[in-house]
Amino acid sequence: MKTFLCLRCDECCYFDNEERGPILFEDELTRIRALAKSRGFDIKYRELSINGMKVYRWLIRGYCPFYDKGGKSCTIHAVKPLACRMYPLLYNPSTGEVLISKECRWVSETINSGEEVGLESFPNETRALETALSRLYRVSIKIHE
Repeated sequence: MKTFLCLRCDECCYFDNEERGPILFEDELTRIRALAKSRGFDIKYRELSINGMKVYRWLIRGYCPFYDKGGKSCTIHAVKPLACRMYPLLYNPSTGEVLISKECRWVSETINSGEEVGLESFPNETRALETALSRLYRVSIKIHE
């Protein structure tokens, strides 16, 4: 099974609908707001509750304001939110499912070439998912290797 390699296609950094923006934990929202302010803009967000925990939907329409279109890169890569680190893994708290987004060009190209894609293909993204789930459900999650 192939290991994920970001193609820098920008699919994960463009939001055609505000409801598709990343979910942020409170500390992430604080960090993102401070970064935005230091660059002369503000971000919009909406408070949500998942498993009784207060989280925030980052309301983005168009490109993420931290995405560098020319360099095709995230300008806050080292401190980007867990939701961004997890991509193309998506978590649906309503069903408990972990989904692998076919909107990711690497995922669709790999599947179309006949290769299998599973969580094993995403070691770094799975670690970010583990962290997010452990924060949401206040448990320690370890994936047995």
